[in-house]
Amino acid sequence: MKSSNVSTFLLGILVAFVVIIILKRLHFIFVPFVISVLISIIFRPIVVFLKARKFTMVISLVVVFLLLIVFTSLLALFLYSSTGTFFETLPKYEEKFDEITVNSIHWINTLTQRIGIRLEDIKISDVLKLPLVKATVSSGFGNFFSFVGNTFLVLLFMLFMLAGSGKLSGKVEKAFSPDHALRIITVLQNIDSQARQYLLTKTLISAGTGILTALMLWIIGVDFPLIWGFLTFLLNFIPNVGSIVASILPFILSLLQFDTVVAPILVILLLGTIQVLMGSILEPKIMGFKLNLSPLVVLVSLIFWGWLWGFWGMILAIPMTATFKIIFENIEPLYPVSVMMGGDVNSKGLKN
Repeated sequence: MKSSNVSTFLLGILVAFVVIIILKRLHFIFVPFVISVLISIIFRPIVVFLKARKFTMVISLVVVFLLLIVFTSLLALFLYSSTGTFFETLPKYEEKFDEITVNSIHWINTLTQRIGIRLEDIKISDVLKLPLVKATVSSGFGNFFSFVGNTFLVLLFMLFMLAGSGKLSGKVEKAFSPDHALRIITVLQNIDSQARQYLLTKTLISAGTGILTALMLWIIGVDFPLIWGFLTFLLNFIPNVGSIVASILPFILSLLQFDTVVAPILVILLLGTIQVLMGSILEPKIMGFKLNLSPLVVLVSLIFWGWLWGFWGMILAIPMTATFKIIFENIEPLYPVSVMMGGDVNSKGLKN
């Protein structure tokens, strides 16, 4: 018996290792696939609604397809024009960046000399170079536009998934006895409803946060508000860290753009206020339930999926983890796993 348990354990480790390798090697397939799954969960009610109004499946899918194509095309057009201006304008900040760097190094050297530490041999100025920042930003936008190139793959996956909308219940009723079928359909409907409520709420809140961020930065006069708004939308899917980064980056640019500190202070205060209002106050009220993910689970998920799929892995980490938790919480044998993934043991979670 002990030998059998050890063999099962080792086999499980081997299977997990193989799965991780496959996910990492085939990330160019799995990332669009996961995105299409999440999008299809959000858009499934539209297809079901159109089918209930006697529209054919083809027409229903075409409507959803056209909506996504128009949205994606407009977004790509705006971002492409903005990023072109961004890279043209970036060298103009170099002089201001170098000035701030030199002043900062001088201040640090003065401070350390007072406490008896010598930093002459440490070439801080070699680290703080604008070309390095430019290369990093270019890499980030390169990843984004590489994904935009795979939009067709996302839409293809999504259309196949939506094509089966509304058929699962009939299959379950035919495959199982009435009692078992009713129980399974109830669980599936709960999972579908709660996952859609979470994903739709998170997407709308993130979009609202991005729009408010872009609008606020445009009013203040910060350059490239559309880029910062879209970046805020993406980073808002990363808890805590994402909102901080989304506020810090425009603040840094405003320091380079303006000669006074009034605008940068306004940027950090207003963006921080938007993040708090949208994420901590509005989102829980709209969502209607507390997801209650453990901070450790969030951290491990971000590290694992970030290592596995890079930037897009970090963006998708929490939506995937949240969806898994919703699934586990609605399936009785897996309910203990959802409890272990939770943070507050006194929270009633989704079953409230």
